[in-house]
This record gives sequence, structure tokens and C-alpha cells, in this order.
Amino acid sequence: MKRLLAILVGGIFVLSLVGLKFYPDLLWFQSFGYEDAWWFIVKSKVAVFSSAFLVAFLWFRFQFFLVNRFSNQDSSQDIQFNTPFPWLNQILDQFKQSATESQLAQLPTKMYHLFLTVGMLVVSFFFGSIAKSWWHDVMAYSHQVGTSVVDPIFGQNLSFYFFSLPFLTKLQGWFMALAVLSLFFVAYLYLSKNILLIIFSSRSSNTKIKPHILVLAAICVAIYSLGVWLDLYQLLVTSRSAVYGVGFTDAVILIPVLKILAVMGGVFAVLLLLWAFGMSFRLPLYMAGLIILTGVLGRNILPGVIQNYVVSPNEIAKEMPYLKHNIEFTRKAFQLDQIQEEDFPVNYNLESSDIDKNEITVRNIRLWNQEPLKQTFSQLQEIRLYYEFANVDVDRYMVNGAYQQVMLSPREMNISKLTQQAQTWVNRHLVYTHGYGLCMAPVNEISSEGLPILYMKDLPTQSNIDLQIKRPEIYFGERTIDYVVANTEQKEFDYPKGETNVYTQYQGHGGIQLDSLWKRLIFALKFSDMKLLLSGFINEDSRLIYDRHILQIVKQLMPELYYDQDPYLVASDDGRLFWMLDAYTLSDSYPYAEAYQESKGGKKNYIRNSVKVTIDAYQGDTNFYVMGDSDPIILTYAKMYPGLFKSFDDMPTDLQQHIRYPKDLFEVQSEMFATYHMTDPLVFYNREDLWATPQETYEDSEGPMKPYYMVTKLPGDTEEAFIMMLPFTPTNKNNMISWMSVKCDPDSYGQMKVFKFPKDKVIYGPRQIESRIDQDTDISQKLTLWGQSGSRVIRGNLMVVPIEESIIYVEPIYLQATQSKFPELKRVIFSYEDAVVMNPTLHEGISEIFSGYEQGAYAGTDIPDVPKTTGSGTSLDEMVDELLVTFQRFKDTMKNLSWSKMGDELSELDQLVGQIKTIKNQ
Repeated sequence: MKRLLAILVGGIFVLSLVGLKFYPDLLWFQSFGYEDAWWFIVKSKVAVFSSAFLVAFLWFRFQFFLVNRFSNQDSSQDIQFNTPFPWLNQILDQFKQSATESQLAQLPTKMYHLFLTVGMLVVSFFFGSIAKSWWHDVMAYSHQVGTSVVDPIFGQNLSFYFFSLPFLTKLQGWFMALAVLSLFFVAYLYLSKNILLIIFSSRSSNTKIKPHILVLAAICVAIYSLGVWLDLYQLLVTSRSAVYGVGFTDAVILIPVLKILAVMGGVFAVLLLLWAFGMSFRLPLYMAGLIILTGVLGRNILPGVIQNYVVSPNEIAKEMPYLKHNIEFTRKAFQLDQIQEEDFPVNYNLESSDIDKNEITVRNIRLWNQEPLKQTFSQLQEIRLYYEFANVDVDRYMVNGAYQQVMLSPREMNISKLTQQAQTWVNRHLVYTHGYGLCMAPVNEISSEGLPILYMKDLPTQSNIDLQIKRPEIYFGERTIDYVVANTEQKEFDYPKGETNVYTQYQGHGGIQLDSLWKRLIFALKFSDMKLLLSGFINEDSRLIYDRHILQIVKQLMPELYYDQDPYLVASDDGRLFWMLDAYTLSDSYPYAEAYQESKGGKKNYIRNSVKVTIDAYQGDTNFYVMGDSDPIILTYAKMYPGLFKSFDDMPTDLQQHIRYPKDLFEVQSEMFATYHMTDPLVFYNREDLWATPQETYEDSEGPMKPYYMVTKLPGDTEEAFIMMLPFTPTNKNNMISWMSVKCDPDSYGQMKVFKFPKDKVIYGPRQIESRIDQDTDISQKLTLWGQSGSRVIRGNLMVVPIEESIIYVEPIYLQATQSKFPELKRVIFSYEDAVVMNPTLHEGISEIFSGYEQGAYAGTDIPDVPKTTGSGTSLDEMVDELLVTFQRFKDTMKNLSWSKMGDELSELDQLVGQIKTIKNQ
């Protein structure tokens, strides 16, 4: 009875531990609407683990059964070793003596069987765990979707390399380990019974121990032979010569050798079986020697000889057909084959009328760089110490009827910035639960003080444009690390207002409703925080929101995808905030495709941006939208997880307008295109036309130019589009040779073009423009003078802007006090053809070079002429309250003689006065 009770208690304890681990995860998946995905993952892991565990255990148990049956038929007491070698007979006698005296041999029968059963269970658990770790490969293999692309050597479908080959390789390794371990297991059991050595005695022909051992050895050889056959296909995703994939030596020597070795391995396995049942050992012995000789010569020596003495002296002729495969499949793997190439004549014949015709392009030339603008946002708009602008993103909106590129940043709650006294459990988890609103500015408008003109700002959110934010709270973001409990008896901090605060309660359905004591107990144990159970502020309507970081959410919901590290915030037409995130499918198994170095250290040779993810910043609702139907990986995942993925057409139209082509993907494609734009094998082999990313100066250092978004009208188009572009230079040269662009708008998304410059003209590259700026005495003197007067000069990113058939260059110059992080945009450098000028605004620079250019249409310094409104009806009184609070803060700072802070607060006072004037004039 006591034993039964102990077992019952132990079972309940184990089930509780399992429930503590799995039940919260189930509730979390349910809160996002993906319960089916969670069950699929759990069932798949259980099925794979159980199958592998049972196969391994039953196999070991079967071998144990055979050992017991065969050992009962033989006795070792009268073994006399009769090998031709006296020294071997002596060694075998010593083994016999050691086995007789072993501890395992001395165990009672029941104890002996129990010990081995436990051992088999442990080892089988280990095999089951290994198989469970690649459950995803099993499911992808069983759900794979084929393609029309086949490799040119073996004729295998692309999906074979993505799904079948990885699974079969792991399966072969698993069975190989199982077979080898079982061989040693059986040999050890026979040894422990002191009868293994009977196979070396005069009685070897009458025992079944020898066939048992040899059958297991034959199984090991057969499985190894299957591995050799699979090695054939691995040749297509490795490189050993000038070709990535199968080259001349592989095709002529290595592939035939591997096929021969695989067949020889199968023959050797059959010979071992024949030896097990009476045939002489000589044939298997000869075959083993032949296999070793073939392997050494065919896999190690002969390929090197052929490569060095046949291929290398005439490499281009020998490798030509294989180079063609390499080029073709690499271009397909990275979608370089879909890039259109056009000539760009570069005629420096721009006139002021051409600038006027491209007014939308000029209006959208980005003068603000992310880092300086982030610092400026932080100084002007963080407002309280616990707010933070994590990063600044680029997007485009219809602003008062005009297509406008903007930069925006969400104002998130960083709870770690609270003072130490305020770091209470209630504050961290019940009060300071969310960020609030965003800051938005056009990319090239500046005030007379060199500060950005803000379209959206302040708390509550004020909007100077025809887009209003009606749900500004950010519960899910990039700084949302801690769990929070919303909709409790304790009201949540919403935003500061003068000397007081405005509070709110969560009204959404995000998170997990804590409607039972059981749930509160489970999560109290999960977070090791009993306050979740004991707090009187939490009621049945309260909602626990955890794991709410954007990247954490998507990685848990769909771990098979790779995610861009730069989520960006989008304001929908109905005033809600959404995060948008790009997701990729990657592989290192695309045949004949050269790999690129991934940021995490691995190598991949296939990439697709097949999924766009949206996350409601208030509710947490997460949706995965599939773009296109040509990616076999995402089609396989969609088959694995029915209902998880949606068609891109199902994305709300207003959100579709804000999709962007991801920088990570564009950088990979541009890196590969720099080499693989050469489609002629001879030119490719000699690297005659190798391109490179140009160098530019940012701040005081030089580095590779990064792709950038811009609004422009591409050659041949009739209207402007939101694109990403990047120039190219020849390798080890500084002049520009071409530029690559890709469209981001939904109706033309992903259309890539490369515009090539004439090779008989020298087109200035970014580094050459930087050098011309440094060599301009007037500009360089001013920059040096500013840098010596207690300020720091920051040279922003150089923008290469195509207009009509010409190229212009724009570089912003920021000035920042050495004691503060408050950069101001003070000058803009503008270059066209041989002219380089520096002026307070871009339009002044254009006017200096293009006489007759009118700035009246758009001067870049005026606030849009629309009524000033706020997200929740900010009044003049509230603005005055904020002014008084800021003025009091300035007086306190003045008492402490903190000069840098005084300067910051004076700027804030100046801005508040300007805002009040604007409101009064409405």
C-alpha cells in the first residue's frame, strides 16, 4: 500500500511539473489564436520521440533476447583456442579470464536483467531525444511541396535538397549509431557471459553467436553504404574548385567513385551474411581490403591528382559547363535572374525646369539620418525619464494629399529607467505597463534652429497632418521585456499631464485572462513570483501579458522562419498602431548556388522574403501573410500549419501601403549581384567585371555604403515610387559604375532593376565626392572651424539621387555640442557634375547651381498649412501647464549650475512657446 501511495504521489508530482511547463505555453498560444500550431508542435515532438524511443528499445530488447537464447546453447567452460597464432591464443585466454571475473557476470539473474533493462531504457531515451530534436525535419519531409526546378546532375527536385536530403542524412546517421551501438552491446553481453570468444575456438562452426555478430556487422555496413550514396548529393552544395557545386573532378572521378563504393558496400554486406552462414571468410576479407583501397585512392588521392595535373592547367575549358550551372543556379537562388538591367546614359543637362518636374523627388531627399534624429527625438520628445525611442524607421504616407517620405519612432516604456525608489512590483507590473504614441517627421524639413519639423509629437499625441492616432498605447514593442498585468484594480499610467498623470485601464483582449486561482498559481510558479497569487489588485478580469517583445512573439509562434531585426511601426488609417516585420525562409542546400555569410556566422545559399508579419501594438494580434507562391519552403510550412498563414491579399489595404523591401535581403542580393551580374563563364572565371559596394564617410570614419530608401521616379516610369537603392563601383576603384533599385509599393513590390553607367565616362562615386568636399577650401575650413569651437561636426550619409538622366549628391551636416547629444542639422552639401556647394538648406544649394530654380513651391522649412489637432483634444491650457512645468525644471537646473541641461531645457521651452503661438494663431 505504501509503495502504491508513493508511486501515486510521484506520478502526481511529475504530472504537475509537466503541466507547469506546458499549460502556460498553451494559454500563451491561445491568447494569440494559434492553439492549433502549439498542438501540432507538441504532437509532432511526442510522435517522433515515441517512435524513435520504441524502435530503439525494441531493437535493443530483441538483441538481448537473441543473446540469451544463443548463449543458453553454448558453454564457455571447455573453450580451447585454436588460431594459427600462439600469441593470439594467449590474449584470448586472458580475455576469457577477465570476463569470468567481471562484476556483471557475478550478478544474480534478476538483478542482471533489471540492470540491462534500465540501461536499455536510458539509451533508448537518449535516441528518442536525438530524434525529437529534428522533429521539424520529419514534418517538413512528410509535408514537402515540390517545384519545377531540378538539378542538372542528378535530376532531383529542389525540394529533395531542402527537405528529403537533410531528413535522410539525419535518419541514416541515427540508424548507423543504433546499429553500431547494438553491435557493441551484443558483443559486450556475450563477453560478460564468457562465450564471445567461442567464435575463435574449434566450436565456432557450431554456434549461433558468430552469425548474430556478423548479421549486425552486415547491417552496419549496409547503412554506411546508404550514407555514401547520400554523399553524392552533398557534392552539389559544397565547393572544392573554381566551381561551387559539382566540378569537372567531381563529375569525372568523385561521383563514379562514390557510386562504386556504395555498391561495393552493399556487396560486402551480402558477403558478411554469407560468411555468417557457412561461407569462407576470405571473400569478405578481400572485399574489405578492396573497399579501403578504393576509398583511399578514389576519394583522397585520385581527385587531387586529376585536379592538379588535368584540370588546373586547363581549368576554364574543363570547368566551363559546370561554371554555367554555378552561375545559373546562384542567380535563381537569390532571385538575381529576375533583375532587369538597363543603361543609364548620364547626361549632365539638368535645368531648373527638370528639378521642378521632379519636385516630389526633391521634396523627399532624406536629410535626417537615423542616429542624429533619434538623439534629437530623445532630447525633444522623451519628456519623461522612463520613455525611450529605441530606433527610427523610414516609411511613407499620404500627407495632406501628397506622397511623403517620413521618419518615425515609437515612444516606448523602458521600466529600467525608473528611479530605484520607484522600482516596486506594483509599478513594474501593474502601473507602468505600456508606451505611448510616436514621433514623426518628414525626411528633409528643418526649422530655423536646425531641428526637425514634427508631424506627430507630444503627450497626448498631437498631429499636424490629416492622420490621427486614436489608439496610441503600446503594450507590445521592442522594449516590452517584463510581464504586466492589465485591467486590474490599480489603474495604469497613461501619460504625464503637467504636474499630474493621466491614468487608464486596458480595454483589449491581449494576454491571458486570470479568471481562476489555478491560473494565478500556475503563473506565480512560472515567474517565481508569489505576488501574482497574493496581490489584491488582480481580479478575474485582469489580463496577464508576457513574452510581448515583437521578435520574441514571432519566434515562439513560428520558429522555423528567420526574422529581420528591424521591426517598424505603422499608423493605420483608423488610428491604430501596428508593428510590421519581415520574415525569411533560408536554406544552405540549394544545389550549385554559392553561399553568403549570414550575420550569425552560418552560411546560406537560398533566401526568400515570403512572409510579412503584422502585430497590433495594443491587442497583440499577430498575422503572417504569405507573398507569392513560388517558394517551396513557405508552401511546405503552410501545409504543415494549416490556418496559420494568410494570403497577402487578406492584409488590410491601409497596411499593405506600408510594406517595405527589407534591407537585409537587399544587402544579400546586392552582395551576390556584385559578382553574379557576370553571366559569361569566361568573364566570371577571370573576375573581369567585379563590382563592390562604395565607401562613404559617416561622422569621422569611413565604411561601406548602406542601402537607403527614397522616393523617386525611375527612368521610364511616369510617377514616383518608394524604392531602395545602392550604387556600385568597380572593385578597387572609386568611380560609380551602376546602381541597383527595388520597388517597395504593393502594386510593383520586388521589381528590381540595375542601371549601368557608360564605361567610357567617369561618374563620381561616393568616396570621390567625399574627397571633393574635403578638397573644397571654403567647405573644409568651415567644418574645421566648427569642430574647434566646442562643437562636434557630424557628416551624415551621402545620398546618390538619380534625376532624369543625371545624378546629384546630397550630404547633410550636423552640429552637436561636445557636452550634449542634441545634433542640429546646420548645413546641406549639394553636388552636381563638377560643382560642390554648402548651404543652410537643400533648396538654397539647388538654387545656387541651377539659376532660375524657384523655392516657393517647397522651401523645406515650413510647417504644412493644416489645422493643428491632437489625438485627444489638447487645449491651450494644457500646453501652458506643460510650459510652466518645464520652466520650473529649468529653474531647478539653473540652481545646480548644470549648463548642458539648461541648454536642453531652453530648447524645450523655445519649442513649447512656438507651439503655443501656433495654437493661438489658429
